[in-house]
This record gives sequence, structure tokens and C-alpha cells, in this order.
Amino acid sequence: MKKLPFLALLALVVMIAPAARAQQGLQPGGGTVRLVLAGAPGSAADAVARVLAEPLAEILGQPVVVENAVGGGGVVGAARVMQSRRNGMTILSAVSGALIGPMLDTTLPYEIGRDLVPVSQITAAMAVFVVRASLPATTLQDFIARAKAGREQLAFGNYGYGSASHLQGILLARQAGLDVEPVPFNGTAQFISELLAGRLCCGFIDADSARDFIRSGQLRPLGSTGPRRAPGLPDLPTLTEQGMTSFDPQIWQGMFLPSGTPPAIVAAVGRAMAEAVRRPAPTNLIRGVGYEPVGSSPEEFAAMIAHDAPIWRRIINETGVRIR
Repeated sequence: MKKLPFLALLALVVMIAPAARAQQGLQPGGGTVRLVLAGAPGSAADAVARVLAEPLAEILGQPVVVENAVGGGGVVGAARVMQSRRNGMTILSAVSGALIGPMLDTTLPYEIGRDLVPVSQITAAMAVFVVRASLPATTLQDFIARAKAGREQLAFGNYGYGSASHLQGILLARQAGLDVEPVPFNGTAQFISELLAGRLCCGFIDADSARDFIRSGQLRPLGSTGPRRAPGLPDLPTLTEQGMTSFDPQIWQGMFLPSGTPPAIVAAVGRAMAEAVRRPAPTNLIRGVGYEPVGSSPEEFAAMIAHDAPIWRRIINETGVRIR
């Protein structure tokens, strides 16, 4: 057999090695990887999952398809992954509501950490506490002072009962000593519409949804959630900087595998996810929908969840918000 020249052999090794490393721990001989999205088509989370599919397939050397599993507060998607084989071939894409949901509704048959293993945090986002532009308050302290003096009708809007927006609104009101009326809506669009119409005074909205209204002067931001300032609003102090507590948790989208998946497979899928997130197309799309790309390791994602979970549980216990 004719021997390959050294440089040609080296080039062949370089081409083969990444694929071999990515394949390690996944189904031998290939097969289709199913990325199960616990949500509807057309959402930002759906767009993120779909833009990840192509680079993920290239990295793994296997086809990747996105399957939307809608219903039951994420139960349908979670159950599909929990019942799958522990071979890394069926991955759940979920948002931070998957962490909060089982705390609000104890009948939900899943729990992150117990039934689902964190693989990689894909995105991070902050929420912004906004007031309608017609309110004279320009700072959080000014708003609280005016509210306590009875100068504002305290109808706090949110994008759904039990949502992060709902919990954050009640938490802020309690810490500020305000008696508020939480007004839930079915999604962000209607909530913003009512806020702009002047029928609400304020509320928590994700930074991307609020961005254009802030730029146009229709909404005024008074603080942001999260452990650091929102990237698009660097001059806006966080609520933690302004003396509030328990506003650290982020809004996120992340990937999970069923509990019992071998650690080597979790690590392999985590590496592939982290690399896929850093490719130009996913990075640009994620930033385009107002989030920040993360691409964390399984250990980093698990640590973030371990930090956030007790805070959400404490908020839920303190506010008394429950679904069942």
C-alpha cells in the first residue's frame, strides 16, 4: 500500500479528529438527533433552537431535527425527553419557566435536577422594570415615593399568572412596601399595549420587548434584573444596585438530557452545544432577538440553576403565588 506523505497524513488527521471527538459517547454510526422544543413554532426560543440545528449537526456529524412539543406548561416536551433512551440523541430545549413551573404547580411530573440534567445554557436575558412615559417618576426611588404618597394608581401588569414578570412585580412591591394590583395578561404584546394606553402604571418586561419602546420614549426604564446590567442598557442600574434583593435570576434558554444519561455523553453534548452557540449565525440571531449567547458547560449551567432555584422558591413562598 502506498504511504501518504507526512503533510497529507497530518491534514487527514486534523479533518477526522474533531468529528471523532464529537461523536464520542453518541450513537455509533450516526442517527438523527432530536432537539425537542417545549414551546410553539415562531417564538424566539424556536428561532434559537432552529439556528443551532445546522452547526450542531456539523459538529456532531449527525442530522439534527427540531420538534415542537406544545402543551401542559412544558410537560409534553419534558416527558418526551424523560422517556427517551439515555444516549444523548434526544435533547430538551427549555426556557427558565421550566425551572419555575414545578415550584408553582406541584402536579407537574418533572423537576430540573431530578428528572432532567443541565447540558448547556444557550442564552441569557434581563428583564426591565418600566413605567409608562406619562408618569413623572424618573428613578425607582422617585416612583416608590410617589406611589406611597398615593399619586399613582398601582396596577402592575405582567405577561401571565405565575410568570417571572408576575413574581418580580409582587416581589418589588413587597420590598418597597407598596399595595399593588397584579394584572396578568396572556403574553407580552397585550400587556405592553395596555401599558402604552395608560391603563397600567408599570411592570417587568424582557429587555428586548421593551427596547424599541424605551428608545422611542414611550416607556421609561427604572431598573433591570439579573446579576449585571442589561447589555443594551449599560446606564440603567440593576435593582440589586438600587437596594433590592432576590432579583439576580436570569431569563434563559437551555438544553437538558434525561437523568441517568452517562456523564461522558452529557459532557460531549455540552461541548457540541457550546461550540454551536459560538458560530456566527447563532450568535447573530441570539443577539438579534435581544438575548446574549452563553454556551456554558454542564457544570456551569448546573451551578447557575442551583443559584437561581432557591431564590425563585423563596419568592414563590413569600408571595403565596400558586397554580396548584
